[in-house]
Amino acid sequence: MNGDRSSARASSQRGLFRFFRRDRLTGQIAAGLVGVLAVGALVYGVGTASARYRLSDVGAWLSASGKGLVVHANGLAGKVDGKAPVVPQMRGHRIKVVQDGATVLLVDEDSGVVSRIDPSQLKITKSRQVGGPGMQVVSGGGAAYTVDLVKGTVQQIDPLTLAPVGAPATLTAPLGQAGIDAGGALWVPVPQTGQVVPFTSGRQGEPVAAGKAGDRLALTMAAGTPVVIDSTSATALIVRPEGTRRINLPAPVARAANGVKVPAVADGQIVPMLGEGGALYLLDTGVGRVDSVALRVPGHAFEPPNVLGQRVYLPDRTSGRLLVFNTERNAWERPVAATRPGGAIEVLVRDHMLWVNDPDGPTALAFGPDGGVKRIKKYEDKVPGGARRPLPVQANPGGQGNRNGGGRGNGGTTPVTPPPSSRPPVKKDPTAPDPPMPAASGDNGSIKVRFTAPAQPQGVYPVTRFVLLGQNGRPVAGTRPAQFPGNSQGGTFNVGGLTCDTTTHLYKVAAEYKGKDGKPAYSESGEVGATACTAPGPPTGLTATPVNHGADLTWAPSSGFDVTYEITWDGGSASTKATSHQVRNLANARTYSLSVTARNGAGSSTPVRASADLNPDPHAQSYPGHNNDNTNTYLHSGPGTGAPRNGQFPKGFTGQVTVYCQQRSDLVIDQNNPSLRSNVWDKIQYDGQTRWVSDLYVNTPGSNSGTFSSSLWECT
Repeated sequence: MNGDRSSARASSQRGLFRFFRRDRLTGQIAAGLVGVLAVGALVYGVGTASARYRLSDVGAWLSASGKGLVVHANGLAGKVDGKAPVVPQMRGHRIKVVQDGATVLLVDEDSGVVSRIDPSQLKITKSRQVGGPGMQVVSGGGAAYTVDLVKGTVQQIDPLTLAPVGAPATLTAPLGQAGIDAGGALWVPVPQTGQVVPFTSGRQGEPVAAGKAGDRLALTMAAGTPVVIDSTSATALIVRPEGTRRINLPAPVARAANGVKVPAVADGQIVPMLGEGGALYLLDTGVGRVDSVALRVPGHAFEPPNVLGQRVYLPDRTSGRLLVFNTERNAWERPVAATRPGGAIEVLVRDHMLWVNDPDGPTALAFGPDGGVKRIKKYEDKVPGGARRPLPVQANPGGQGNRNGGGRGNGGTTPVTPPPSSRPPVKKDPTAPDPPMPAASGDNGSIKVRFTAPAQPQGVYPVTRFVLLGQNGRPVAGTRPAQFPGNSQGGTFNVGGLTCDTTTHLYKVAAEYKGKDGKPAYSESGEVGATACTAPGPPTGLTATPVNHGADLTWAPSSGFDVTYEITWDGGSASTKATSHQVRNLANARTYSLSVTARNGAGSSTPVRASADLNPDPHAQSYPGHNNDNTNTYLHSGPGTGAPRNGQFPKGFTGQVTVYCQQRSDLVIDQNNPSLRSNVWDKIQYDGQTRWVSDLYVNTPGSNSGTFSSSLWECT
């Protein structure tokens, strides 16, 4: 009987391991699920300690504070398959759920207490005080860290016991939100120094310069790659093992007083950024392109945007909806109701799904990469771990992000201020059509502005045409929209002939119509902007082939427009438009470090380096002796007749010797034939030793003419 129980338990654990061995790129950092989750060792209604549960293969833990629960949702089925009741001591605190495989942690950001949920038992098994307010817990790749954003300390912890591992590290506080990359390394932004600092297995690595000291830095993981957004300088730094790449962002990014909002994790290469005034920017980290998208909801409060597949999801707390932008169609889709207006909206990207949760409400949403959505009833009965004694719920839960009556800025008894209307502002001219919705991107010395026009209500004056307006508010000369194929409601403007530099060109798209007085009038969109080109990425595949007194460099072309390559080495530099270059006039018997940097008017890449070892010895050749007919030929320990003698060729020697290299020294005139003269000396190997001899007595190319051999290197 005991054997049967052990076998069943082991089988259950193996099944749990298979469940949690999933893609870590989307679930590797602390995902914010803010709500009232009690932390402690006491769990109500879980059952005996030996109970074991197996959860779904694709799912996420979500807070359900209205019932005092944390639930596990199956994203494919759209159902809850497990729940863990928790005690109410920490009600009203800011709590995050950190998920990574079998590691599920509840982090009380107000008290600094961390608790671990055992998914196989659906109960809290460990709790520990790890810090105070401002504590972030990050988990991924089997490792976990605590990051004290206020004090600047970083400490690795055991994800099972929550005990510290090794000594803590101290960085310059305050710190930015940290994240873990695809390789399991922790990256911590340090705005006070303008750096991002990596940690591998708890050990601090070499800092990477992301900006200047004091810059506003934000970190996101795009497909497991660290991307640091510097809102102060309007740049993005992509950190890859082969080197970093800096991308210039549209200048309005720098207007964001508190920095742009970015997601903690992006499922793919697109990083969405929300700037000042609701401007949306989409950075493609693969090619370095930035698109900007105009919004038409002024005065609304937004959470950071997230992206999954071809859609960007922007949580609008004011209206309680998700705004959905389709990047393929360049159009806003119908908003999705997510919570009550003014309530909290939690967004999490995990297992290639996007989860949206109202912590105080009964429903959560699970979006697939195709945009399909399943509504999950979090309080569904008859699931493992259900509570036997439900916790009481306050009559007026929520309000500006509170859970179960508590939370940020509201103790649970103060009435919630009604949010402003989510409708567009009242138009000055009620007959004006709704404005178009544009998006802009630039490259190759031009800017493309794509737009869609919303359907107009009945009775509105018809649109006569669409016009591209410049920063001065006037139509841009020479531009007419090219209509989208099969879409009469959208088009594209293309502005060419622009200089490749860091200038952000700002545009609006206007629907022209006849006003009340019969004169043309404009219904203008929000502002979008882009640069005419992007800074190039670093060259790839750089090789440096050593040659006599030089190196031949080749590399693959960099991404970008109008790229020039700057080559530097110790003592020199050069530039070229080609993807190869010959460096000459170098000294032999040295190792040179050479670098290639791609540059255009928008910026430059990080340099790529290669080394060239100009040691002549590997390029040695074998040649026979000659001109040794009359006397023995003396060998020397160095080049020149003044160097000590070190052996000799016997009279008549024509055997093979290895010639390493050649060097000029004393002039030698052959005693038998005075027309033979040379100041070239050969470094050779003869009779097991390295020696020197006049080039007259080795039959190298050019020997009798007193010139260097074309097939041999010089020694220095």
